[in-house]
Amino acid sequence: MQKESKLNAENRQKTSGRGSNKVPIGSADFLAPESLEKALDYRKRYGFEATVIAGGTDIMVDYFERLYEVNSWLDLNKIEELKKIEINDEEIIIGATATHKRIAEHPDLQKYLPMLAHASSEVGAWQIQSRGTIGGNIVTSSPAGDTLAPLLAYDAKVVLQSKGGNRILDMSDFFIGPKENVEESDELLTKIIIPKPSENILSRWKKVGKRKALIISSLTMAILIEIDNDGVIENARACYGAVAPTPIEVKNVGDYLKNQKLKEVDAKKVGEIAVAGISPIDDIRGTEQYRRQVTHDLTVNAIKEMAEEI
Repeated sequence: MQKESKLNAENRQKTSGRGSNKVPIGSADFLAPESLEKALDYRKRYGFEATVIAGGTDIMVDYFERLYEVNSWLDLNKIEELKKIEINDEEIIIGATATHKRIAEHPDLQKYLPMLAHASSEVGAWQIQSRGTIGGNIVTSSPAGDTLAPLLAYDAKVVLQSKGGNRILDMSDFFIGPKENVEESDELLTKIIIPKPSENILSRWKKVGKRKALIISSLTMAILIEIDNDGVIENARACYGAVAPTPIEVKNVGDYLKNQKLKEVDAKKVGEIAVAGISPIDDIRGTEQYRRQVTHDLTVNAIKEMAEEI
């Protein structure tokens, strides 16, 4: 089923303020279906009035700080179908409620998707990794989400499912603003589909924060380069988080790198192109100038490191 992508003003729960009608903690309905079919029934019936929860590592913090009104919870934890990780000759399919810990420790994902496994291993502390899910990271849609730049670099797609059918979107089309996406009120994100990378892949993932551990990212970078047997770049994707309203691919980087020999690439020029393609802001995690400088430096270093691998 194909639907027109559009901004859903309703796809975030309303923020509670002074004088709002708050629902007392513990009084909301709790829906815990054991099948995807039943979950989609609930989703169609309740829409955005039921807050979807899996790991709960983001929403529960906001809820207990009274930032959200929650009338009903829709808990997906009992649905085994959404936890599966499947790998075939062409694709890697990750269920939306697969945890960061499981992804980080999965030997096949470490082999085929090392940037995603690495990013998942640095999502907060091990307690967060054990509870938090990849689908939650995507649907939260924070530009600083650790797994989002790697997923963009791997050319991932998301499956949005409703009672009427599915629609499959490129990851880049899913995000439309800070913590905003195109998921509709009757849909659930059920799977992430990633083309199985070839053997001639080089990649780098980096996360920068205000301290070395357990920090929300000031910037993330994921660069993937595919080369032929002569070291010529056949395809390249450079993706960044927390440098724009959504996680982004700077396509001019890929265009510049394509058909060049990796060992002959002007790494400084690549860094300059990357900086020209971002639109960072000043916030509590870093200034615009800082993010531009770090984007440049990380990109330059990544290109140099990858060139030394061949």
